[in-house]
Amino acid sequence: MIKNIIKNFWPFIKYCIVGATGTFVDLAFLYIFVEYAALPVLTATTISFVLAVINNFILNKIWTFQNKSKNYRKLFIKFLIVSVIGLGLTLGCMYILVHILIVWYMLAKLITSIIVLTWNFFGNKIWTFRLREKIVEVPENFIFEYSIVIPAYNESNRIKNTLLLIDNYIKEANLNAEIIAVDDGSKDNTVQIIKTLASKIPNLKLETYSKNHGKGFAVKTGVFASKGKYILFADADNSTPIQELESLKEAMDKNSAQIAIGSRYLNESKVQIKQPGYRILIGRLGNLLIRLFLIDDIKDTQCGFKLFEHRVAKEIFSFQKVKRFGFDMEALVVAKSLGYKIVEVPVNWFNSVESRLRPVRDSLTTLKDLIYIKINLWSGRYFQE
Repeated sequence: MIKNIIKNFWPFIKYCIVGATGTFVDLAFLYIFVEYAALPVLTATTISFVLAVINNFILNKIWTFQNKSKNYRKLFIKFLIVSVIGLGLTLGCMYILVHILIVWYMLAKLITSIIVLTWNFFGNKIWTFRLREKIVEVPENFIFEYSIVIPAYNESNRIKNTLLLIDNYIKEANLNAEIIAVDDGSKDNTVQIIKTLASKIPNLKLETYSKNHGKGFAVKTGVFASKGKYILFADADNSTPIQELESLKEAMDKNSAQIAIGSRYLNESKVQIKQPGYRILIGRLGNLLIRLFLIDDIKDTQCGFKLFEHRVAKEIFSFQKVKRFGFDMEALVVAKSLGYKIVEVPVNWFNSVESRLRPVRDSLTTLKDLIYIKINLWSGRYFQE
């Protein structure tokens, strides 16, 4: 019983220990700044308070709450807000207790310390450092080595050829793989074509729903229906040939990465059929914005050919909020925030003349998604409740 009590109160005890070290840091630097640096008391008080907050932030993140989020700036801002509110609470409580209720100032300080310490602990536990855990069920034994997810929307002209090419590759490479075609509410006969092929292609499965939600939603649906040790999603037009799966898997193994993504913008990449000039320009400008505001070390976030370890894919997509074209960059942002290693791999790529990408409209949508993702990162919506 005593052990259980200690276990339940241990985080609070650790928080108190960290608070004690913070108080020591605060007082020590206050003394040094005033006595040796000859700083004005208010200036010294402010600096020493900030240093104490930094000390408490680091220790509480690493030790008390063991928060794994990599977004230090956002966490620190929230921690600072809690601390400043605590400071205001201290002043308010001391004023009420000493000047209104006429409590002895030392007793007032003791009562105030307990109130503020409790506020700080629960404020940081519930808001600052609370990491929302996603329970991802991973089978002990995988039925397939690979799950290949193909999102499709009104793809009656291209889906048959793509699925046959993937099936041929699976047979030639002797892979243990399933193909999951996800119909994203198509209005043409995409579903009928897939159903017909399912009788000819082993382990071809169809996921479908009536309303169109977007490519990101379709990929997420496919990911959660997957039973393979590795999950690949690729475009319905086969713009990145399925044979590039080999390159991604080799790069993943060589770099001990959990994610491998195809890239059109590396020196070794080979764009066999180029896009029209205006689309290249729009794509490069969009990529520049993504690198400036979200991910600075990935050259091509939007290539629709990405390979994940099973558990990693399901964890990442469980946080997904973007349903349309911006889902790629969101998935990579979440992956980096969770500490997963991503390797970018040069691939062959063929532009499809039948692409339904609407340059202006879809670019504006992606820009909106970029801003939305950035706001979610700043506000902590992905990992904190």
